[in-house]
Amino acid sequence: MPNLINVVKNIIEPRVGEKVLDVGNGGTRHFSPPQTSFYVGVDFSLEMLKRGEDKTFNKVCGEATNLSFKKETFNTILYHSLLHHLARGSIGSTIEAVKHTLREGYTCLKKEGNVIITEPCLPSFLEKVERAFFFIFRAFLILTKQSEVLLFSAETLTRILTECGFREVRAWKIDRKEESPWKWVSISIALPGIKIPRWVNPSKSTIFEARN
Repeated sequence: MPNLINVVKNIIEPRVGEKVLDVGNGGTRHFSPPQTSFYVGVDFSLEMLKRGEDKTFNKVCGEATNLSFKKETFNTILYHSLLHHLARGSIGSTIEAVKHTLREGYTCLKKEGNVIITEPCLPSFLEKVERAFFFIFRAFLILTKQSEVLLFSAETLTRILTECGFREVRAWKIDRKEESPWKWVSISIALPGIKIPRWVNPSKSTIFEARN
């Protein structure tokens, strides 16, 4: 049974173009398709970029919301488990930060280029619960000195991509079939102490692809 990483690579790598920008990659090259000749990783942490020993790609220190590249440079923009880390002080400001990030990527894409996103996504009803208790969750994360996060449903991310000008949005939900359905997992990143069996896992790894 292939593991989750291989399943994700098998979906993503054939869709990656010749020139790739991997935004928020933490100094690690996530994908190495043979058709890619130019790969750039961007991260705001210079320490993480220096820590990565992989020298097969270019590393640039910068913000996802303010990319310093010429227009229409890349065939593919990657956001690998980044968007839920763009949490701000409110739901509205978080969504605007995500939209701003995606629009920055859009300007760097060549015509007929694509964006590929991997994200843990909640079912729509749990996304509503998360929004209802947003400030409680946020306070908990701050008090416990954890990174602020905000998860989205696949429907919300699809809508955001469309509003940012992308088209032909596709999504693949990835099941962790190699894991026991009775493995206990956290119901939310914000509530790591509350656990449920994996078969009712509220979030699923989801891959999105869209074109400009």
